Amino acid sequence: MKLTLTIFLQLTLAFSCLCQQLSKYKDIINLDSDYEVTKSNLDELKGENLSKFWINNPSERRLGFIGKNYLRLHIKFLSIIKNPKDSLEYLVYGKSMVNENICDFQGVIKVMESYYFISEDFPYNRYGILAGQYEFYENSGSSSAGIFRGRFTTNWYKNEEGSLTYNDRWSVSAMYNNNQFAGDWTKYGSSNKLTANWGDSRIPLSGDLDVGSSEFRPADKYSSNGWLIFLIANGASPDKMNIEGARKTENLEWWK
Repeated sequence: MKLTLTIFLQLTLAFSCLCQQLSKYKDIINLDSDYEVTKSNLDELKGENLSKFWINNPSERRLGFIGKNYLRLHIKFLSIIKNPKDSLEYLVYGKSMVNENICDFQGVIKVMESYYFISEDFPYNRYGILAGQYEFYENSGSSSAGIFRGRFTTNWYKNEEGSLTYNDRWSVSAMYNNNQFAGDWTKYGSSNKLTANWGDSRIPLSGDLDVGSSEFRPADKYSSNGWLIFLIANGASPDKMNIEGARKTENLEWWK
């Protein structure tokens, strides 16, 4: 009886620990439902420079919104440096744009958890997910500036050389996403918080904004909230000239 109770307590503790893994981020993790989190590799990350996960990725297609009406939000990271005093923290400089209002911002990305995972399609310990928090302060001298705060997840894998790499191996598959940032924005001097989310290829917790099946597509009813050019550039207009012009506008490097 004593042995049975001991085993029961051990199993209960193991199950409790498993449930707590990534518990704060479950709603922004978009993986197959059969994936299973395994061992932590947080210590391994301390010796890596992870800035490559969030800046200048070949598959970067960052999309975002702010507010309850899903006004389009542009986010661009321009510089990310590993904090020499904290091996899991990164110092970030970037720019945001809403409508034509551009603000530069500075802040931090802090990695809090990281695990390998396995699933029916990916049974080997080569794939994983990390999660953490961020806080970005826009230049207070800019118009309508404020603070972005929230949490994020990033999918990674180990390449043939054993180096941790941004996971874009599934970028051609339906529902692909990475770098899911979910939080809020608060204007300086105000306590009113606006939802502000963004991600690569898909936006987390985007409600009825995203009506796409295989890839992101904003609902037509939100087109006037900054999404019209995106819709035209991605084939919502039969007019070839409009499509070409819209694609040119979409590709403008507004942060320079």
